[in-house]
Amino acid sequence: MPLAARADVPYTVIVNGRLMDAHSPSARNHGGNLYVNVVRAVKAFDGLLTFGRGGTVRVTVNGRTLNYRVGRSTAILDNTTPIRLRGAPYLDHGDTYVPIGSIGTLAQATVAIDPTRHRVTLTLGRSFGYATPVPKVVPEPNEDDVGLSPLQALTFNASATTDTAGMHTRVEITNKTEKPYAINFPGPQQFVFVVARNGSEVWTSQTTTVSGGPSSFRLLPGETTTLLADWPGYLKAGAGRYTLRIRMLKAIPIDTAPVSLGVSTPGPSASP
Repeated sequence: MPLAARADVPYTVIVNGRLMDAHSPSARNHGGNLYVNVVRAVKAFDGLLTFGRGGTVRVTVNGRTLNYRVGRSTAILDNTTPIRLRGAPYLDHGDTYVPIGSIGTLAQATVAIDPTRHRVTLTLGRSFGYATPVPKVVPEPNEDDVGLSPLQALTFNASATTDTAGMHTRVEITNKTEKPYAINFPGPQQFVFVVARNGSEVWTSQTTTVSGGPSSFRLLPGETTTLLADWPGYLKAGAGRYTLRIRMLKAIPIDTAPVSLGVSTPGPSASP
């Protein structure tokens, strides 16, 4: 997989007037194109991030999805339409960098680059749009052909950690069958995290602000993908017994079995 060149120039990232960077610049000029650390970018826009095998990265923001592959300058928009990127995603010491223009488009943000001050500004609003689609459509397998329900075909390994920023939920989804498996959803949101305290739901990562049409989720045989979401409100949620489950937003939602997070008293040093 491609690694970062020594000549990369760090860029500071500003999102709606706020600094995206934590301890170091989040973007960089790499080979003449501007890239951004995909983990930091997805967190900044409250999106969902999935890492798969073979350098695949799935980013969902505002109900739209781009499927990247490290080293490939073509990504798949909404699981159907290939688009050309301004450069191929690459790895640097375990961090994945993707063209910042594509992230800006998913977030419906304009991207302004200041090469003099090595700064890039993303402003939420109307984006510049995607590149011209490649004249080829990637077919998706039909879920009905598989004959297995999602709970039969997939395994869900859900967990959560807490710190002074709140609760951080995670799930690894694995296709345990010997065939590609796809789930068709009626809307753009697919999997959401649901946390309950003492048996009552207190938080879900589902949002009502996302708009869009039907979508699909696909895993190859044995492939594992990881989804992440943060719940800052955990720190004020109150003491109790917490559980976590994953909800698939089918026409009739499907929930996984709850995973116990133990008895917890949320606070700055809480850790279930």
